[in-house]
This record gives sequence, C-alpha cells and structure tokens, in this order.
Amino acid sequence: MNLIHHQDTFSIAQLSDLHLSDGRSFDGFLKVLKLAVAHSPDLLLLTGDLVNDGKTDGYDWLFKTLHQTNIPYLCMMGNHDVTQEMGHERPFNERQFLPIKADDRLIRHHRLTIEMTDTTWQILTLNSTINGKIHGRLSSDEMQFLQVHLSDHTPTIIALHHHPRPVGSAWIDAHMLSNGDDFWRTIAPYDGVKAVLCGHVHQAHSLQIDGKTLHTCPAVSRQFRPHQDDFAIDDVAAGFRLIQICNKKTLETCIKRVQN
Repeated sequence: MNLIHHQDTFSIAQLSDLHLSDGRSFDGFLKVLKLAVAHSPDLLLLTGDLVNDGKTDGYDWLFKTLHQTNIPYLCMMGNHDVTQEMGHERPFNERQFLPIKADDRLIRHHRLTIEMTDTTWQILTLNSTINGKIHGRLSSDEMQFLQVHLSDHTPTIIALHHHPRPVGSAWIDAHMLSNGDDFWRTIAPYDGVKAVLCGHVHQAHSLQIDGKTLHTCPAVSRQFRPHQDDFAIDDVAAGFRLIQICNKKTLETCIKRVQN
C-alpha cells in the first residue's frame, strides 16, 4: 500500500482496544472516532482488540463506519480478535480461551509507504497474536518480514498489538510479547526506526528503550490503571494517540481524550 502526500507533515490517529460487543462499546468508539476525525488525520491506525470474540457483525459495522470517514485506515488484530474468552463470571485463572479464525479484513504483516515531498516514510505492521492465547509472539515469518524492511535510510514506524517491553503493571506484563527481547535486538541497530506503537495495555506510555521509543495507546474502551501489580480500572477518559511525522524525518506525538 502506498500513500502519496505532497505535504511537509502527515498525521496518524492510533485507536486501540475497542472491544466492540454491545451498544455501550459501539457508542464509545463513535465518540473517540469523532474526536480523532476532528484532528484531520491522514491515516487511521487501529492496533487490535477491535471486536470481542470475533463476531462478524461487529466487523461489518466497524468497516462500514471507518469507510464513511473517507480517511485511509489499517485494522490490525489483537488477542481478542483471535480468541474467544469463556466464563466471564469466573475468576480469570478459571476461564477458557478458545482459538477462533481472524476476520479476513484484518491485516497481517503489512508495509505502508508514505511519499512526502522529500522523504518516504514506512509503517510496518506486525501480527503478534496467537490464536487462543492472551500473550503475543512474533512468528519467524513476522521477524523475517521485519528484517527485510528495516533500513537506516527510511524513517520507520513499527506497529503491533502486544507490548514488547514491560510497562510496570505486573498483571498485564504477564501477557506481553513473549519474544520482545528478540524483537528489540532486531531493531536496535537501525537508526531509521523512529517509533514503536502498540495497544493491549489500555494505558498511555512513552518509554525510552535502547535508543528507541515505545509508545503505548489509551484504549477506546475502559482504561487500566498504570503501575499496578493487580488488575485495576482507571477513571481517565478514553482516547487515542495522535502522531505527526515530518518531511525532516522527525516525529511528534500526544494523547487526545474525549470529554467525560
């Protein structure tokens, strides 16, 4: 996929962890999407956990809604897009997690190039999901795709669902990317990597790791309280991450939240 953009800046709205399942979740997504669209992004990037339990009618509604924005979009899969969680009334460690087939409209590994006036950026999306599991892992195919496209000369954003390094919440860090160290060692030598984006944690962080920056995303659904060993809900509003890339190979980002 290639986008030609004859401007000095290009903006990306990252939305993550929609968990579409009922009327309230659909309404919550529309509020965040309205806020994102108001910032006139050039691309909508949805980084997984879009529809709970992989229900087709949820994806039908989502893709129809995104199409109506007339903004290019990429929709990645998260663990809830490939896993059905059974027994919500039970303690977490007693629930069942069953593998389900991902919707065919969700992208796997993918390269998007953005041609600006003097620079071409690339966004590399990686599928970190494992059917029937909460945690993630990059397969050998995903790692090979990454290695093929990494470059010192091309400014690059890498996006995946699972966080590749801990964020300081023990319970969610137990379900992160299992080969995150391998991933980080792979990208470490490349100055072209300007940012790594992920979802999954329902928290907003910007972490400096070995000269690279990991940006996590607030959820479109409920927010998780940061720096907690046990599961806890935060009272901050839902939101998205706004990323602006520039012709000079620089990147700026901030968090935008809906008004409660």
